[in-house]
Amino acid sequence: MKLKTFKSISAVFLSAVLLCASAGVLSASPGTQTRSAAASEQGAATVRDKNEVIYATLDAEGGVSAVYAVNHFELEGGGSATDHGDYASVLNLTDTSPLARDGDTVTFDTAESNFYYQGNMVSAELPWSFELAYLLDGARMSPNELGGKSGRLEIHIKSARNNGANPVFYENYLLQISLTLDTQRCADIKAPGATVAEAGKNRMIAYTVMPGKDADITVSADVADFKMPGVEISAMPYSMSVSLPSASEFTAGLQPLVDAISDLNGGVGKLAEGASELKTGAARLKSGSGELYKGLSELSGNSERLIGASSQINGALESISASLSGGAPGGTDLSALGQLPQGLTELSGGLKQVSGGLAELKTGFSQGYAALDTAMGAIPEAVVTEAEIAALYAKTDASQHALLDTLVDSYKAGQYAKGVYSQVRASFDAVGSTIDTMTGSLDTIAGTLDDMARQIGGALAGMDSLSQLQSGLSELADNYSAFHDGLTEYAGGVSLIAAGYADFNSGLSSFAGGIGELKKGADELNAGTTRLHEETSGMPDAMQREIDKLMDEYIGTDFAPVSFTSAKNTDTSLVQFVLKCEGIEKLEERESGKTETAKNETFWDRFTALFKGDQ
Repeated sequence: MKLKTFKSISAVFLSAVLLCASAGVLSASPGTQTRSAAASEQGAATVRDKNEVIYATLDAEGGVSAVYAVNHFELEGGGSATDHGDYASVLNLTDTSPLARDGDTVTFDTAESNFYYQGNMVSAELPWSFELAYLLDGARMSPNELGGKSGRLEIHIKSARNNGANPVFYENYLLQISLTLDTQRCADIKAPGATVAEAGKNRMIAYTVMPGKDADITVSADVADFKMPGVEISAMPYSMSVSLPSASEFTAGLQPLVDAISDLNGGVGKLAEGASELKTGAARLKSGSGELYKGLSELSGNSERLIGASSQINGALESISASLSGGAPGGTDLSALGQLPQGLTELSGGLKQVSGGLAELKTGFSQGYAALDTAMGAIPEAVVTEAEIAALYAKTDASQHALLDTLVDSYKAGQYAKGVYSQVRASFDAVGSTIDTMTGSLDTIAGTLDDMARQIGGALAGMDSLSQLQSGLSELADNYSAFHDGLTEYAGGVSLIAAGYADFNSGLSSFAGGIGELKKGADELNAGTTRLHEETSGMPDAMQREIDKLMDEYIGTDFAPVSFTSAKNTDTSLVQFVLKCEGIEKLEERESGKTETAKNETFWDRFTALFKGDQ
């Protein structure tokens, strides 16, 4: 497409040049001088538009041989105009009138509305540097030796920015690099990334290089008796007029994900708060349970001493009762009998202290249990389904899946902890009532002992005869024996409770430690979801900016044309580049062509050769 356009432009331009040149030659000096005089009388010309077409010839390896500028002026009538350029020579292409040149300033007078002149530039610097290399069967070969050869050919073409020229053309101009291969000489043609078209026996291969980009092109083919027209390169300002869809079509789908992450972050924040409260309650429960275990252990240890003391009292009562029943009062020492009420009173006081300790233990346990129950209640019920979790994974970038794994694990751990608590809650509820029962039993036993102490004291004080004493002591011994059996059973129960509670207290300590780990994980998870929320909250806008940036690279920005020939030219509307590399020919054809050209070629033949493709 571009190659065809280039040839069309060249043909039209050549026709215009030839017509203008012919008109100038046929009209000769008198008429031309008259028009020039008339133009001078009109004063300065008004320039509507100025275009520059930069032609350059390159050798077959990309080295620049010569650069020409054809300047086209569109004028409002005739008059005098000036232009600037670092030219070695200039040539009027419109008529035969001379061009005045002073340094880099070119002045002309014309009565035409379109004026053309050529400037042969001193500098051969182009905005791009080109490098062409040829490899035949893997070995590099000079293009002068390649004509007529056969084998597997690779043509490497590179373009890059030339730092010695104005960068504005490299940054804003689109390059088209075109090759023409004869399919009767070239087979199995490979041209990755190229636009390929057939034109008779020729295959047209074109590459497009975006502004600000370098090219690295490789074309390969099996060649026989090879020759090739020169590579053609054109450059023009890049612009594209397209109607782009609204980026909101692409970014709208991201908003639900952003909202979901925001909700997730809020939920994790509440989970972290609940885990903190749960940890506080678990710590209180652990402390209260430790106190309870300590009290039960002390009670169990004291129970053995209590049983021992009760056994001594029971033995003494039985011995006294037996002695009195044997009818040998003179042989029985009753002096210790008066100490019995005091012993019973002290035993009652010990039981009351144990009962008070259990009451304090219940208070501490109740406080810790209330804190644990509140913390557990703060954990939300399971409302996130496995399907919702899977959907969240699907909508989340893979780089965030590790964070989601932590979130899901912590969420499941919280639900598991709440489930375990629900299972053991009945046991926690029973602790208070059990302590109440034990306290009531101890109080009852203590009251019984107090009654016994009072009855024995009263009996001893009011006893008139040994028979009454014997009857009272016998009844006391029988009742105390039953009391001692009950006390022994109670002590055994306390020992079992203490032993069982040791395992429960150990498990409760582990549970409190697990709650601490849960809080730590919840805090880390909350920090991660907060960061995720912060980084994704602006995702739609960030994507919009990236889309705009990407589209700017392909649509291009507004480019204000500048002159290639001189920065002093401020009225340039368009600059185009038309570059032609030397072709590959057989040595004998190249020498024959040079001889024939030297003999017959005119100026116009040399000039028009710039626009002709090799046949």
